This record gives sequence, structure tokens and C-alpha cells, in this order.
Amino acid sequence: MKTAPLSLNPNCTQIYLNTSLQGIQGGIAELTITVNGGTPTTLSVPITPNGLSVSYTPQVLGIPNFEGLIQVDIQVGSKQFSFGVVGTCSVDCCIAKLTESAINCTCKCDKCKEELDRAKKIFLLLQSSIYAAEQAFNFRDALDKYNKAKELCTEVCACGC
Repeated sequence: MKTAPLSLNPNCTQIYLNTSLQGIQGGIAELTITVNGGTPTTLSVPITPNGLSVSYTPQVLGIPNFEGLIQVDIQVGSKQFSFGVVGTCSVDCCIAKLTESAINCTCKCDKCKEELDRAKKIFLLLQSSIYAAEQAFNFRDALDKYNKAKELCTEVCACGC
């Protein structure tokens, strides 16, 4: 099984970049890391004979954690490479809470079904965001879908029953 060049640990506290950078041997790579379309951070990294193999914590970028779209652009001379990954920790937690609430719900109305439907919608948006970032390299679409999923997590229905 081939691993993605850019990955994130399960608790969103470390990103890993491991890529061979086809056709490039030695030198320095300029990595530009952008989280959620915010201010980019540029780091210079030496290229080993095997390519690039580095990891970073959020503190290197001055942020609390890797949530949302993490985009890494690599510039080596005239060659450019881009990779993306989506940090899903807080949205995963939201999905778990909504699912648990729906399972434990004892209402006699549609509130329980609505919570489960919302959890499903958030999950599907999150999966679409991951696909857009990691497979299609459509970073704008990935960020839009992640932001919509996060928005649905904070939205609370006031209908009551």
C-alpha cells in the first residue's frame, strides 16, 4: 500500500512529509505551509538522497493544532510540488457527539433523526474535503467543504420538540 506524501497523526498534532521529489537529488527545498488559507510559513529544508522526510508540530507555525486544510507547497529551483491533507479532529469529535446524542435520544419527535442526519451530512462533507485535498489537489474546494462541515457542527437547531 502506497502512503500519501503528506499525512497527519490521529490527534492532529504532527504533520509528516515524505516524498522522493522525482528527478531531484540534493539541494534545499523551500516548504510553504498554509493552514486553512491563513498566513503561509516558509521553511528551508535540505533534500536528502531519498528526497524529503520531515515532520512538524503546530507550534512551529505558531498555531494550536492542525485543523482543517493543511497545504504544503514545495519549491526546488524551477520545480514546484503541492500536497494537501485535512485535519479532522474537532469535526470528528462533533460527529461522535451528534451520533451519541442521537443514539441516546428519547424524544418522541424527529429531533433524534435530525441529529443523526446532521452527523451523516457532516461526515460526507468531511470525506469530500479529504478527497479534494489528497486526491484531486483542489485545495479551495477542500477548504470550502471543511468549513461547511465545521459550520454544521456549531449550528444548533432551535426548533425543539
